[in-house]
Amino acid sequence: MHVLIIGGTGTISRAITQSLLRRGHQVTHFNRGQRADPPPAEVRVLTGDRRERPAFEAAIQHETFDAAIDMISFNADDAASAMRALRGRVGHFVHCSTVMTYGPPFAALYQDETAPLNGRHDGGYGAGKVAADELLLRAFHDEQFPATVVKPSFTYGPGANLLHQADWSSAWIDRLRKGKPLVSVGDGTNYFQFMPAADAGEGFAMLLGQQAALGEVYNLVHPEPLTWDDWVRAAAGALGVEAQLVHVPADTLTAISPERYGHLRSNFAHTQVFSGAKLASLLPDWKATTPRAEAISQTIGWMEAHNHIANSDDDTLEDRVIAAISSLPSQVVPA
Repeated sequence: MHVLIIGGTGTISRAITQSLLRRGHQVTHFNRGQRADPPPAEVRVLTGDRRERPAFEAAIQHETFDAAIDMISFNADDAASAMRALRGRVGHFVHCSTVMTYGPPFAALYQDETAPLNGRHDGGYGAGKVAADELLLRAFHDEQFPATVVKPSFTYGPGANLLHQADWSSAWIDRLRKGKPLVSVGDGTNYFQFMPAADAGEGFAMLLGQQAALGEVYNLVHPEPLTWDDWVRAAAGALGVEAQLVHVPADTLTAISPERYGHLRSNFAHTQVFSGAKLASLLPDWKATTPRAEAISQTIGWMEAHNHIANSDDDTLEDRVIAAISSLPSQVVPA
């Protein structure tokens, strides 16, 4: 099978590429070629920017692929451009969407693919993905464009920094190493589905060519949710240290610094747990098997190799927040 990956250098893309190569497939990437670490030598690379739509479409229109995976489509215009480029020249087109299309707010735990698309109201990432998904699904029903929509949960691995709930800075890894306490949002018990990229890559690779998947939407999620506090403890364990957590309400953090903590309202301050039963029914052999400690260690290793771990001493805001919260009991006199 000859597979095009639009993107190819991100966390999930790398894992998909490895999964496809292990299966003996031919892989072509289309991307800007700006990453410091190149893809495997077997991968053919078409260099370009998909945002320059006429040039992107011209570069693809003389090619034919058994399957294509679009990892960097963020709105309906991106999806429409990919269809113009590949219409009649691809057997299976897989669009990487996101579980953020479901919210917030999220309607329930273990939502399946029929859940309300509350993400269409976020004015940004979720709304753009909803529009792209809907365009592709209409194209399947109207003209049999062979589209499938895949919605991964939180995915991590080499190729991107390991994220922390409160603050997307990589300095939290440095804080753990230096024995500094970390802010934990709320009581730390919001649940997420943390998916190692290697497992996500296997899911995408196994999905390709499945005729039953055409015109369908699938959640690609880890079956075992984890709290954010346990996520931090897992990272600390991979580093061989103990995590010290100081719990701070999300609203307090957002009021202190909307720029730094404003993402909590739209994403990480909410429990997000989705059902993967539909994909499991289609792909009964797919399992999430990568050990969490292994995936975390590999990600931190990639961050170190690329000098992506920020020095926590250069930013004192988290220290000041923790000091203020810790001193609050002594400042409030009981009635």
